Amino acid sequence: MIKNMLKIARADFKRATNVYSKKELKLGPVLLSFENGFLFIESGEITKVTRAEGEWHGRATFSAEILRALAMVPPSQDPIPISYADGHLLIGSMTVICDWTIVRTAVVKDLVNPSLVDMLALARTMPRHEIIGTALGRRTRGAVEKAERRIKNATRQLADLEVTEAEIRNLVEARIATRLVAGDSRGQPDGTIRDPIQ
Repeated sequence: MIKNMLKIARADFKRATNVYSKKELKLGPVLLSFENGFLFIESGEITKVTRAEGEWHGRATFSAEILRALAMVPPSQDPIPISYADGHLLIGSMTVICDWTIVRTAVVKDLVNPSLVDMLALARTMPRHEIIGTALGRRTRGAVEKAERRIKNATRQLADLEVTEAEIRNLVEARIATRLVAGDSRGQPDGTIRDPIQ
């Protein structure tokens, strides 16, 4: 059975999350991932990295307000346990609803001329340290920013037709999911599996 359970020293957790307690800081959805013994916590323009121990086979996305609350009042346990099961994170004694993505090898990395959708799919499967520190990561971030601009522009253009930004985002998400599934259908170990938010 696959386990998703980490332990992090309370002092390390406090150092990694302290910056997120600032009320003037604009945060976005929080992405929690684990690579090679390091826990990555990303929200808005800020990514913090700290040591952790355990097994972790995906990425969890949850509310920025939860992260802010945890930064202001960290769990009392030491080490602090972090686990995932059935659409929920358990951080210390706090249960958090999250969106969970299981990450596999990205076949789109091998494409010669990846499309914008290919690059968005890659953003869902690429390890965080690669996104932060490599040329391909910069291309991936650029693709995400480009998609955001196009979504905002489409929202403005379709406002008179009462098409909402959420509907456009759902369409883009469906296209990305189709691309990832297509990678699997060719017999290659690519794709993400998302648990619905409970």
